[in-house]
Amino acid sequence: MNNALQGNPLKGLGATAAAAAILLVAAPAFASTPAFSLASPNTGMSVDSFDQQVQVYNRQNIADLLHAKTVSVVKFDNAWSDGGDAEKAFDAVNNSDQSIHLLREALKADPAAMRLLARNHVAVDQVIDIAPTGSGSVQLYIS
Repeated sequence: MNNALQGNPLKGLGATAAAAAILLVAAPAFASTPAFSLASPNTGMSVDSFDQQVQVYNRQNIADLLHAKTVSVVKFDNAWSDGGDAEKAFDAVNNSDQSIHLLREALKADPAAMRLLARNHVAVDQVIDIAPTGSGSVQLYIS
């Protein structure tokens, strides 16, 4: 061993500092992974709000998903109990194919979003809408 390094208490500091820097850089990624849960049936937002939400593609919704604390996964086929509301929601989705397509394409282009969906067993082609609900919570509507 080099005599200059023997007995030098700072010789291991470089590796320690590098490891600490890596952990500090990676910490936000570990800390910001949202908790996914399956929403109970009949817990979709009001159908009128859903109609307005699903018709508009908003790239910010992907950022909201990535930075959420909690994600409630809402299955479209049981989000509304009232037959009339379910029919209105179905019509809203049928009339929003372009915004849904844009959302899916944006998700596909975002590696972090794709990893998050894959980790939580959600296929991008299932995604219908992402709806921020406040306080770091998001509803993810899937087919």
